[in-house]
Amino acid sequence: MAVSIERESQTTKARHVNPAYVDKDGASYITSSDRPFPIVDINHLRLHEGRAFKAYRIYPNATKLADGASCNIAIAWASGVYAHLLIDASCAGNAELYMYEGATVSGGTSFTAIKRNRTSTTTSQSAILINPTVTVTGTEIDAELVAGGSGKKSGGGGAGSLEIILNPLTTYLFRLTNVSGAAQMAELFLEWYE
Repeated sequence: MAVSIERESQTTKARHVNPAYVDKDGASYITSSDRPFPIVDINHLRLHEGRAFKAYRIYPNATKLADGASCNIAIAWASGVYAHLLIDASCAGNAELYMYEGATVSGGTSFTAIKRNRTSTTTSQSAILINPTVTVTGTEIDAELVAGGSGKKSGGGGAGSLEIILNPLTTYLFRLTNVSGAAQMAELFLEWYE
C-alpha cells in the first residue's frame, strides 16, 4: 500500500512534525529507526548519485615534466551545468598552479571524464582537452605555489584548493608549471560534481 507524505513546508500546517526527506529518485520518506535521516557530505552524496567525476594528467618518473614546462587541462561544461570543482596538484620540485577563466584553446588530447561512481550510467556534461595549444589564457582567477624541494630529504609538494563553482559554456584552463630547475614527477588532478 502506497503512503502519500505531505511535508509541512509544502502545503499543510501540522502540530506534530516528523522529519522527512526526498531521495534522488524523488521518493519521500519519513525518518524512522529503519530509515534514518541520511547525513553525508554533499560531495559524498553526489558520488552516490553518480554525479561525481574526475580528470587528471600525471608525469611519472619515466616521463617527468620538464623544467619550465606546463601541464594544461582545459575544460568546459554544457549549458545549465554549474560544476563544483576541487583542484589538486603536486610536483617533486617547486611548481606554480594557475586557474584561468575564458581561455581559448585548440588541439590537445581529448579526455573523457572518469565516473567516480563506477556503477553509474551517468556521463559528465564536460569537454576536456589535455595539453591543448593555448592561444589566450583568459582571466587568472587563482594561483598557488606548490613548494617542492631538493636533496635527500625532499618530499616534493602539493597544493589543494577549496571548492569553486564554475560557469557553463566557459573554458577553464588549469596549468601546473614546473619551476624547479630540473625535470620532475608531477600531477594535476581535477575532481567535480555536476
